Amino acid sequence: MFGLLVTADSAQIRTRLTKSLAELAARLPDDLSFAVSTALALPEDKRTQFYGERVDLVASHLQRDGRTATRHIDNGLRVLAELAIADATGATPDVRLPVTPWQTTELRTWVVLEREAPEIYEMRRVITTEKELHALRLEVSVPVPSDWKASSAVNDPEIVVLSGGTLRTRLNYSSTRVVFDLELAEPLTELREHEFFVRYRFSGVREMGPFYTCTPSFPCRSFDLHIRFDEKQPASSIWKIDGLRMSEVEDDAAPREPIGADGAGEVNVQFQGLTPNLSYGVVWQH
Repeated sequence: MFGLLVTADSAQIRTRLTKSLAELAARLPDDLSFAVSTALALPEDKRTQFYGERVDLVASHLQRDGRTATRHIDNGLRVLAELAIADATGATPDVRLPVTPWQTTELRTWVVLEREAPEIYEMRRVITTEKELHALRLEVSVPVPSDWKASSAVNDPEIVVLSGGTLRTRLNYSSTRVVFDLELAEPLTELREHEFFVRYRFSGVREMGPFYTCTPSFPCRSFDLHIRFDEKQPASSIWKIDGLRMSEVEDDAAPREPIGADGAGEVNVQFQGLTPNLSYGVVWQH
């Protein structure tokens, strides 16, 4: 793949690999190029003894934590491998994300049902293929109030941005869908990650249904869901939902996996590679 000869000694192999990998890394977007080059110790001034030290250098460059830097390195190495394979086979490299304004790299959600009103905490990391992305259009599906009218101004659930942006436009797009815009403090640029944290709180105008699912409009790589049930109203049955149509989430005949809560009344489920427009999560009954 890199034009290595079987007769080459270790020094020649190292020199050739370093040169070839550096050439491939130079074809990546700037931040990815820096992350990959540093992680692989390609520049002489980045050849530290320990990999963890190179991760710290990437984190400092990105002004993010080590966990985010590691994900950025992993993403860059994936793209680097695609370029190398494409060069060797003559195929067209898929070095970009799917053609969507943005996608979720990680979603972590906590649903707390033991308080007076249900609360949902959502931490999401996103990445974009746009040159500059100034805002994210987000939405949440909610139950219909019994006295709902098209003209009703129902500010439920309450939406509070805890970090990562400013809540701007909010509208009841339909009887079951609330849409809002999250304005970013700084434009999100191509292939860089951004994290935000949002709280949803139901006050009683709408009552949360006996389920919580993620139904992504755009690709979602990872979804980690925690639900804490009220010990005064424990769930008698709990099921894991893994890729159903939204209309099938509460359907007893649809495929779903029985699961149980732990001693603290909590369940935790994880999903990888979520398909847009299918639902993933947990449904229960009391």
